Amino acid sequence: MNPSLPLDVFDSMHELMRMFRQRLRKALVNVHPELTFNETRVLMRTGRVPGLTQRELVEHSHADKAQMARILAQLEQRGWLTRSASENDRRVRCLRLSAEGERIFAQVRQLQERIAAELLSDCSAEAQLQLVTLLREMRNNATATEEILEPVAD
Repeated sequence: MNPSLPLDVFDSMHELMRMFRQRLRKALVNVHPELTFNETRVLMRTGRVPGLTQRELVEHSHADKAQMARILAQLEQRGWLTRSASENDRRVRCLRLSAEGERIFAQVRQLQERIAAELLSDCSAEAQLQLVTLLREMRNNATATEEILEPVAD
């Protein structure tokens, strides 16, 4: 096996994601001129996982807590996001999209689907299914390996 092949895999994935993000950034102006890429990421995650907490969002995005707080405040101020107390713990605030946030979520989701379809237009549905299966296997293996390597707390 070529020793640089694993690195080539990750370089290819990185380049494809860069192209996807670049096209998405350009197209976001058509959804809403003030919408930033980071705000889009927060809206999309909240739309896919309604009720997630700010802490879960920070952990998922690896963003700075202060930066995330600013983004959430901006989205709430625009009326795209709501924060409400958790049913289990009143100190925890759960995030949900407002009706306007849901509308923007749907528009961005359509953009993402269109851009993904363009980038994968030369790949058959079978090849795409095989690719997503391989990527999920890689993620699962990486997660399992990461858990094994993490020190156990006393």
